[in-house]
Amino acid sequence: MRTDSITRRKVGILGGTFDPVHNGHLIAAACVHEFLGLDRLLMIPCAIPPHKPNRAVASPRERLEMLEIATAGDPRLEASDIEAKRGGASYTIDTLRCLKSREPEDRFFLILGNDAFAEIATWKEYEALLQEVELVLMLRAGYARDEVLARMPAGLTRMIADAPCIEGPDGGQAALERGKKYYAVQVPQIGISGSMVRALVKERRSIRYLVPDAVMKYIDERGLYQ
Repeated sequence: MRTDSITRRKVGILGGTFDPVHNGHLIAAACVHEFLGLDRLLMIPCAIPPHKPNRAVASPRERLEMLEIATAGDPRLEASDIEAKRGGASYTIDTLRCLKSREPEDRFFLILGNDAFAEIATWKEYEALLQEVELVLMLRAGYARDEVLARMPAGLTRMIADAPCIEGPDGGQAALERGKKYYAVQVPQIGISGSMVRALVKERRSIRYLVPDAVMKYIDERGLYQ
């Protein structure tokens, strides 16, 4: 029996270093979940970023635990250990294929921010990746789509230039039902970064309201980023 594409589970994949996870990550992820009507949204901390192997400060286990703490009690978001457990350089194509082998009937959406999307042509087997997944570009408020596209190879700009820009739940459902391959989702512009949080901790300044309180406590108790 053929499974209709509309009734299959919709699973979002949002990867990153999450060093540490902060409220900007969580707000953007929650928006994408709501606007696309996802059934699951997996937030996946990488083990080793392949392009910047010395970038992560906290260990994969610590970054995973902070994500678990941050998403606890929110049924929309899930911390996934798939890359932390696998270890080594974390390649999205490997993660996607592993997820698809476990749940072959699910419909997978790869969620990327502007910077990650601009670099996707440098990723391992990126052309195969784009064939195997539906792509979601998180377009931050205040950023015109043309500004993002100007940083990308011509082939990629053609892919996303005509993608529907989704600004609310109603638009997302309509776009998914039309069976599009690429989507742009408007998310709030939150001026928080992991490097900002780490710098504040190192300077012994407050990070309250930048990260969940439980994550702030975890960082303090383990002496991270000091």
